[in-house]
Amino acid sequence: MKKITYRFSGNISANKLRFVRLVDKLLYIFFKGPQKPEVKEITIVQFAHIGDLILMLPALKKLKVTSNYKVNLVVNSQNFAIASKLKFIDNVMVADAPWFARGKKGSYLKFIKQLRAIKTDLLFDIRGDLRNNLFIKFFTRKKVFAGYNVGGGEALLNEVFDFEHNGHSTDLIKPIFDYLRLPAIRFEDYWDENDVPNTPVTDIVLPDRYMVIHLGAGAQSRRWPVDNFIETLKIVARDIPVYVLGTADDATPAQAVTIASIPNVISCIGKYNILQSIYLVKKSVLFMGLESGFSHIAAMLRKKSVILFSGTSNINVWKPHSFYPGQVTLLKRVVQCDLVTGCGKFVCDDNICMKNIYPFEVSIVVNEILNTSTYNAAQIEKAPPAFT
Repeated sequence: MKKITYRFSGNISANKLRFVRLVDKLLYIFFKGPQKPEVKEITIVQFAHIGDLILMLPALKKLKVTSNYKVNLVVNSQNFAIASKLKFIDNVMVADAPWFARGKKGSYLKFIKQLRAIKTDLLFDIRGDLRNNLFIKFFTRKKVFAGYNVGGGEALLNEVFDFEHNGHSTDLIKPIFDYLRLPAIRFEDYWDENDVPNTPVTDIVLPDRYMVIHLGAGAQSRRWPVDNFIETLKIVARDIPVYVLGTADDATPAQAVTIASIPNVISCIGKYNILQSIYLVKKSVLFMGLESGFSHIAAMLRKKSVILFSGTSNINVWKPHSFYPGQVTLLKRVVQCDLVTGCGKFVCDDNICMKNIYPFEVSIVVNEILNTSTYNAAQIEKAPPAFT
């Protein structure tokens, strides 16, 4: 067994890391090496969240248009609404991994039943997670199981792909192209903003020019205070209509009332489903949001975007993809606890990396982008403030 460079956040405990290493050594005793049978059908597994799914879409389309393979996709229930509308996917299946469940406990029995319905030639899990590898190995039917060893479980894989630790997430599917000897062509050449599924909003008349602000993020540590959004809205809405998106949980009732009362602001909080919300972003001229799935959606729609990026994850890996210079402006406060590659926290009692981004800074950047077609900033990073 060769030495493995695992992919874990900086705050993982030494005991957890030792446990994963021990499991890997034990698994090697029972499982054989790789095999290469004929492949006609490929199934890509993505159990994680909406941003993870969106980031892999261009590569999935490239896989389909550059090959004759049947391409299947496995996603969680929350991502099915988007995945089921993808024109370049032959079949979409649902499997809800309990460890990725948000807001409720997942069922392991239901998960196993969902996995048992999967039958394919080549199955590729792009996460590189010990739990994924274990359940996929024992409860799916496949000829070849390919994936990464960076979260443990190498011995369970028939094909172990090299993992680029500082590579962007859009490249996670790249090894499958090398394995299948498919042409190395930029996926940007195949991707179109119309590839992102959406449902038209018909109950309102949209202006020709407006921007969208999205309040939400999947992790508490990546959220910006709603009061900061309110202060930003009061400034930017003077120059352009602003449609505010988010779930009902993204703002308190009082905050939602305040947002709706701001002149030139249209509150859509909790009003539209995800496909309708995507439509609103698609028709806008500018998107502003947090480190979230909708930021990646805006990027795949080729929208100019202002993204408030936290210190919880590696910016080189998880920043939204840019299709052209200046498409995405990242506002990031560098703080002493982000550990360079991100602290890995989902909950933070004092997320200073977000709280120290101020509304006036965001408003200035938004207004500059709205008022000039030559604004070309790719990223703005602030020096860490002094702490006492």
